[in-house]
Amino acid sequence: MSSAAVRQRSKSCEACSAETATLYRCRAGRFSAWRFLCSRCLNALQVKCPETYQYGGTWKRFKK
Repeated sequence: MSSAAVRQRSKSCEACSAETATLYRCRAGRFSAWRFLCSRCLNALQVKCPETYQYGGTWKRFKK
């Protein structure tokens, strides 16, 4: 049985520059650009723009 190597990647929140293990790809507004946000900034965006908020996936620091 072989063990899978786990890669560690680095990326920071595009709103507050916090470096976390998980970021969320999202946008608000039909034509706005996708951004990677931490959970705190993501929650703020969801509250601020509930009508146009879109989730686009999860980015994780540790990847197989």
